[in-house]
Amino acid sequence: MSTEDAPGIASVEGLQRALGLQMELTAIVTRGGGVQRLLTGWQHQTGEAVAVFDRLGRPLGRSTAFLPETLTAVGEALAESRPRLGRSIHLHPGTEALAGQAVEIVSFAGNDTVRGYLARVASGEESASLTVDSLCSLLALEYERHWLLDEPARRKRAEQLGRVLELGDDGGALALIRGLGINVDEVRGLAIEARHETHAEVLVDDLAAILNTTLIRHRGRIVECLVFSDPRQTLLDYQLDVPMGTGTPVHPRHAARSMRQAALALGTSQRIGVPIEYQDGATHEFLSRVASPDYLEAFVEAVLSPIEHARNGDVLLRTLFTWLIERRSVEATATRMRVHRHTIRNRIQRIAQLTGHDLEGIEAQTELWLALKARGFQEIESASPNG
Repeated sequence: MSTEDAPGIASVEGLQRALGLQMELTAIVTRGGGVQRLLTGWQHQTGEAVAVFDRLGRPLGRSTAFLPETLTAVGEALAESRPRLGRSIHLHPGTEALAGQAVEIVSFAGNDTVRGYLARVASGEESASLTVDSLCSLLALEYERHWLLDEPARRKRAEQLGRVLELGDDGGALALIRGLGINVDEVRGLAIEARHETHAEVLVDDLAAILNTTLIRHRGRIVECLVFSDPRQTLLDYQLDVPMGTGTPVHPRHAARSMRQAALALGTSQRIGVPIEYQDGATHEFLSRVASPDYLEAFVEAVLSPIEHARNGDVLLRTLFTWLIERRSVEATATRMRVHRHTIRNRIQRIAQLTGHDLEGIEAQTELWLALKARGFQEIESASPNG
């Protein structure tokens, strides 16, 4: 690792290309593209992979070609030394983490104060080298616009999100979102528990920028926002190690529903210690995560033990699982398991006797299905032949 002065002036042709690149980047910011699109635009125009870090050296975003291992290497370098304004740090491609990539790290500032750092896999292209300062200026502008929100701006965003959620699943929420200039096909809720209230305030500022959302607020330690693209990779790069829940992507008119899902997922994340994504149509999986391990094991034992402990119990369980998948069709179950339909019918009758349930009842089917899924049954298991 070495520290060097910023690059000097290049050729007239390079300056012309740099001017075009600067205009393209400015247009991205003018259109409200946000930090992520700015990084993506740079990579598209120059071929250079780039990433942004906050003033503490934490990753805030990267273009697709900026490798995760390189992101980690840069973060470690910034933990040791950070470039002052007007200077840069060069990481030479001698380590395995850099995967043969030479990385330049420069700072960007607002009001003569370092706000963050730009890391680029330098290509040596004149126009890219000449336009780095412009990219840093635009990043600083985005920082001022999103990260350094004053209290009235924070209140306004919180109020806007609150209004969207209060309108619920009707056309009013869609009209409000459109009125805010947000023209997207889907949104999803995100709920995060910060370490403390000050951390929540920092997250509101950071997430507004890196997720490019104006619909964000915090209530105590809980940060809530609506995002307009999949946030998982961005949050992974940000290295956020606190409980968080994500709702399913929905049409903007159903934003409140996705936020409710995110809140439920956050509750599970708080208990088991990993990020949770709510899954529509997979309630059994979600409930399995919500329940405590002791309760879940007791539930499964109570429901399935009469079948498990019976003769050929494993075959009966696979038959039951397949029968439920095949919507209680004896013929389809027999075909899938490659046995005679009379065999399947006899097994289902035996299961009904063992459990004491009418297997045509929805409550019995739901209970048995949840128990089978909690036991780890997957659809592929039911394809095994059982003669």
